[in-house]
Amino acid sequence: MAYTSHILDQVKTMGFQQATSTSISLGIDDLLTIPSKGWLVQDAEQQSLILEKHHHFGNVHAVEKLRQSIEIWYATSEYLQQEMNPNFRMTDPFNPVHIMSFSGARGNASQVHQLVEYIISCYGAQKGVVDTTVRTSDVGYLTRRLVEVVQHIVIHRTDCGTTQGIYVSPQKRTLPERIFIQTLIGCVLADDKYMGTRCIAIRNQDIGLGLVYQFIAF
Repeated sequence: MAYTSHILDQVKTMGFQQATSTSISLGIDDLLTIPSKGWLVQDAEQQSLILEKHHHFGNVHAVEKLRQSIEIWYATSEYLQQEMNPNFRMTDPFNPVHIMSFSGARGNASQVHQLVEYIISCYGAQKGVVDTTVRTSDVGYLTRRLVEVVQHIVIHRTDCGTTQGIYVSPQKRTLPERIFIQTLIGCVLADDKYMGTRCIAIRNQDIGLGLVYQFIAF
């Protein structure tokens, strides 16, 4: 019994040494995509679209639609895992993902899938920490308060009928021309604008870039 345990301990040590010397590690470049993934995903999306249409016309219940949608994508994922082994065996037999998943050790493709999901979730966790550091929450809170402030303001009519306005003269402006143009664009005329006897713009007309240049030339 003592001899058997010694042999097993030596085998374990040799396994760790070989795993260390081969330097097998998982990187983003090792996660290769099999050629059949494109049409498999496209086929799953087509089935989901047909299922959505059946649900829209009342042929499929919402619960049944959810169950079938899960089955469609689960079957697609399983088929991709089945295709991964022969694809790696032909294209890249020494790929770390292939070695870790199909070498006979206690590892499979689903565990590699879990590692990838962990890496993806780490991005969200890191972003949360960074946002806390740079106080992004304060900006979000301010935006929410601003939205709450204007919730009671509702526009019911396009023309309120007011006769008040702001007089702007292109000749007597104190701002640079570029800023003056940007200030006028998007405003609305309070009265008709005439160039001689010809009306070039009417009341409530939006001021665009062409109209601004006409005002400046006038």
